[in-house]
Amino acid sequence: MHAMTHTPSAPTRQRWMFLAVLLTIAALVLSACSAKIETQLGLESAEKGTRTILVSFNMKDNQDKVKGGTQALDASVRKHLPEGLEYEGIQSEGDKARATFKVSFSSVDEYHSKVTSLLKASGSDIKPQISIVNSDQGLVQGIQVKENFSSGDLLGWLPEALVVDGVVSASNKNSVLSSSDETTVKFGEKEVKNSGGSKISAKDVQDRGFRNVILDVKEKDGGYSVMVSFVAKEIMNTETASAVDAYLNQVKPEGSELKKGLESSQAKAYAPSASTASAKEEVGRTLTFSASSIEDLGSGLKKLFGASSTDFSASREVVAKDNNFTVQKKISGLLDCSLLCSPNGDGLTLTIVDSNDKSYMVDPEGRASSSRSGGSSTLIAVDRVSSRQIEMKSMKVATSLGLDGSMEARFLYAFPTEDVAGAEQKLKDVFAGGSNDETEVRQDGDSTIVSVKVRGKDQNEFNQRLNEYLPDSKVTVTRPGGYHPFGSDYTVTPEIKLSSKLGNYYSAPFEFTFKAPTFSSLDQQKVDAANSLAKNSQHVQLTVNGGELSVKTDRGVSSTSGLTVPVSGLSMTDVIVDAVIVGLLLLILILLFLLRKKIAAARAKGRERRAASAAALGAAAGVATGYGATQADAQGGYAAQNGYPAQGGYAAQPGYQAQGGYPAQNTAYAAGDDSPTQVFTPQHGLNYGENEPTKAMPAYDAQAAQTAQPAQPVQPTQPGQQVQPGQTAQQPVQPNQFGADDGDVLQ
Repeated sequence: MHAMTHTPSAPTRQRWMFLAVLLTIAALVLSACSAKIETQLGLESAEKGTRTILVSFNMKDNQDKVKGGTQALDASVRKHLPEGLEYEGIQSEGDKARATFKVSFSSVDEYHSKVTSLLKASGSDIKPQISIVNSDQGLVQGIQVKENFSSGDLLGWLPEALVVDGVVSASNKNSVLSSSDETTVKFGEKEVKNSGGSKISAKDVQDRGFRNVILDVKEKDGGYSVMVSFVAKEIMNTETASAVDAYLNQVKPEGSELKKGLESSQAKAYAPSASTASAKEEVGRTLTFSASSIEDLGSGLKKLFGASSTDFSASREVVAKDNNFTVQKKISGLLDCSLLCSPNGDGLTLTIVDSNDKSYMVDPEGRASSSRSGGSSTLIAVDRVSSRQIEMKSMKVATSLGLDGSMEARFLYAFPTEDVAGAEQKLKDVFAGGSNDETEVRQDGDSTIVSVKVRGKDQNEFNQRLNEYLPDSKVTVTRPGGYHPFGSDYTVTPEIKLSSKLGNYYSAPFEFTFKAPTFSSLDQQKVDAANSLAKNSQHVQLTVNGGELSVKTDRGVSSTSGLTVPVSGLSMTDVIVDAVIVGLLLLILILLFLLRKKIAAARAKGRERRAASAAALGAAAGVATGYGATQADAQGGYAAQNGYPAQGGYAAQPGYQAQGGYPAQNTAYAAGDDSPTQVFTPQHGLNYGENEPTKAMPAYDAQAAQTAQPAQPVQPTQPGQQVQPGQTAQQPVQPNQFGADDGDVLQ
């Protein structure tokens, strides 16, 4: 049997030797150009300390590469020194120089804040993780210090600052600082061995910790279900198991349950081999608990892990992108397993399962991956963002038309409160209207409603504002002109395009309502006829209730342009003209009512004038027939009335003397006298149609008339009533020519 070997040829060996020489020369050149970094972390306690960074360089070797010497270096450093970093200047000793930087802190939070600022100034995307533990409790006791950044990372701003100021050329920028440095850690006077190289990882502990701690967090019913698996390095004996149980029962969250053994399949895969039931119980422990919120979860984990650096927080943000609206949930914080995880083990593993049963494993740098190949560490930064598309519960557009022509539209976006809790302001910002619109967010049961009101004093102003809120949207009212005393038919056409706010694919139930103005109404049959396509759709429901129309659909609507609303009623012009007419009629009635007494008085005066005229005509007739004295004269005057003196009768006046051609008064006309003043009385004969010759009427004889006048009936006196002396019995009242009541309706 022959062994086959391969011996490199001489030319090949020469090429390898030449390459090694080149690499050595390059390393020497780079080391000559680069500054050396040393780090000293001095801790007074687990909270307070100082990080000292020493940057050493040889000016003789770099005099051609550094323009201006140490003075130029010092000026450039002071000019660009970031906040949070202290600079004590450059100390020179011969050809060697050393710059000193310090980061002092009185708490881990302050230290973390300053480091974050320096990394940002250096353009680094490292999210700092800092753990400083000095504990005599827990399963791992002693001093542990761990960081995920180096001093070179904190000074990343320096090379470019020197290039900007012309101290170093751009070609030498990457060789300003050395890629390796020396790091030491001291806790008080005790130096703690660092095994992390340029990144600190120092410990001096008594280790009874677990090989693996596997944390499974599952979102469930708005809260979280948590299972923690503690995997032992080996099968625990009675003493170790008792110490483990005592500590875990002390730090477990309230309401949690601790069980022997392991239940998770992933945890069982890391567990030490065990065959018997009793041995399987001692390969680890399982802890389960529930959290109602991210804050509750953070409190439980902080108590469990014990380290002060453990912290959990969450935030929500509404994001609008490509007409889709999502709520992003961000979980951030730090999990420090220093008191539970063995420094020599695999550390902590975090897996998050969302509400859609999608699993994410978080690696030590905080990155979430859907695979299960993430790394493990005793320190894990959590920075997970999950997105959930907003599923609206409903969408409603409520419009109304005023009698004065004003128009209003309310847009009501309803979301589940549990999905958008804490993001109300962002929702308001996303759905808000223009400067003239009113936007508010309110709670209604389990819904969060964003309400936007758009209003205009007339159609033009309303459509201008509506178009600002929803481009290419308008509402048109078409009605006939002129005056219509009993109203007219008109139409309202809403063309509202919601796609600019909601996109074209949302599927929430939609409702559109229209409220007609006062004195207007809607008819179900007319609405159905004007919207036959919608009426015949099984997904659309048209309902009229008096002056209101409701259009509902179980599917999302991106535009209402196909809808027509027929309305019947009065316009503002009709109402004004009708009001004027009715007002005039009422005014007339009011005037008649107010002037009724004056009208009655005027009618009474009219009756008096008519009575006076009749009396005057009667007197004239008496004179014409020869009456020379009144009845009172003939009767010898009136008797005294209740104390008034009796009036004497007037003496009969002698007749007037005969005038030329006329006979004297009180003188009978001669028979056959044809004088125009003769009063004729036809005398009827015995036979029909025969008249006797005209006879003259005798002259009026007052004495004879008085003698011939029949006595007036005396009004009977009432029982017990006496006639006063000098008073004659009263004559019965004679009715006037119009009767006792002339029927005047206004009297």
